[in-house]
Amino acid sequence: MEEPLFSWLLLVGRLSLSMLYLVSGLHKGIYFEKAVVEFQSARVPFTRLAVIMTVAVHIAAALCIIVGIFIRESALVLALFTLVATWRIHDFWNLKGPERLLQSRFALAHLAVIGGLLLLAAMGPGSLVLIL
Repeated sequence: MEEPLFSWLLLVGRLSLSMLYLVSGLHKGIYFEKAVVEFQSARVPFTRLAVIMTVAVHIAAALCIIVGIFIRESALVLALFTLVATWRIHDFWNLKGPERLLQSRFALAHLAVIGGLLLLAAMGPGSLVLIL
């Protein structure tokens, strides 16, 4: 694929992937106590610290991807985070009935996001980056 289309597609992909994490991080930060309750119900250890770290990682990595710095590192961190969170939270293999179907769909959607992040890590940012 020829430039500049290649870099424009990478930019749109970067923005699309990063918005998921930016909005999630901001939401968890704004509604901190609600996020703590959700993490507690999922039996996440060190709940408050886990929420704080999740907010920090989501926002920092998303902003790096948007701006175009530390793209590969940020994408790999988010991919690993999403893999662990999916395994921990959407454990459909332990469920039955409609809840199993619902959680398996969430897990597959997260798997697709992980794939996009891994592709971004492999390809890099393209030529459209914001220099700070």
